[in-house]
Amino acid sequence: MDKKLAAAIQRDNELEDAGMHGDDRKTCWTHQSWAEECENDPVHTNPSVAHYYRQA
Repeated sequence: MDKKLAAAIQRDNELEDAGMHGDDRKTCWTHQSWAEECENDPVHTNPSVAHYYRQA
């Protein structure tokens, strides 16, 4: 992960903690990538229990 992406993820996390809606993120917390890179992933397009990742 490059430094720009890591900083953007941290910024989005902080903004979301402060009240920003998750749909307004520029990054994807689940995939640790830019949101546009994974927007077609089934976890986003067809969410179901089978697609959810469990936090450690």
